[in-house]
Amino acid sequence: MVFRSRHSPLIRRYAWAAFGLCLAAILFLSLAPSDATPAPDLGGDKVRHALAYFVLTGLGLFAFGPRLVLLAAIFALGAGVEIAQALMGLGRQGDLIDLLANLSGEVLALMMWLAWGRWGRGR
Repeated sequence: MVFRSRHSPLIRRYAWAAFGLCLAAILFLSLAPSDATPAPDLGGDKVRHALAYFVLTGLGLFAFGPRLVLLAAIFALGAGVEIAQALMGLGRQGDLIDLLANLSGEVLALMMWLAWGRWGRGR
């Protein structure tokens, strides 16, 4: 299924920039020493993981459209971060449940994107 973005090039450009900033923030917050990063109370660690990857995926979908390579890269990012956390120490630990929370945010963003696209075509 090919789903072409109806968004203007300007919106896609801003989404691309926001995607890059979000990616940088996720990498910093995931790989910096645990005592150097803020941990806002947003309902727990797994909710923060899901929210971060939901936002990252949503921005990626706006910027690039629903491409399999984008979704695979975001999943690989989550897996790579968890592996890096398991190997690096610094108060960090890799966790399979964190990876599942990342994936749940990614899947939710994709489902909402596809539902929004169907709703928009039905109008």
